[in-house]
Amino acid sequence: MGYRVVDTTADTGVEAWGESLKELFEETARGLLYLMADLSKVDPVEEVEAEVEGVDYEDTLVTMLNEIIYLHETRKMLFSDIEILDLSPGKVRFRLRGEKIDLRKHELNTEVKAATYHNIRIAKEGDTYRVRVVFDL
Repeated sequence: MGYRVVDTTADTGVEAWGESLKELFEETARGLLYLMADLSKVDPVEEVEAEVEGVDYEDTLVTMLNEIIYLHETRKMLFSDIEILDLSPGKVRFRLRGEKIDLRKHELNTEVKAATYHNIRIAKEGDTYRVRVVFDL
C-alpha cells in the first residue's frame, strides 16, 4: 500500500494503491495530507470524525477528500493521519488525527482547493486496488 504525488498540466495528482478499498481510501487521503503540510511536524493530539455519502466508491472517495479539505479550512487544522472506520459503496466514516495550525511549528505546503472527478476510476489489478485523483490548487 502507498501513494505518490504526480504532476499534471495545471494541477497536482495523487496515485494511491492498497490491498483493500479501505487501504486505498486511507492512502489517497494520506497523499492529500502530504500535499498540504510536512506531516512529520503535525502531532495527532486531536481527533475529528466525519461521515460522507456518495453514489459509488469513486464519488464517495472524492466527497471524502473534499470533506477533509473543508475540515482543514474550517477548523484551521492540519491532519497527520486518517483511519477508515466504515466503508460501503455509498458511504464512508473516517477519523482524522491532527492539531490546530501553528505557523511557528508547521510547514504548510500547497493550498489544495478541491479533489476533482477528472478521469477518476478505482481499478483492481491483481490483489491491489489503484486510483489516481487530480486536485485543483
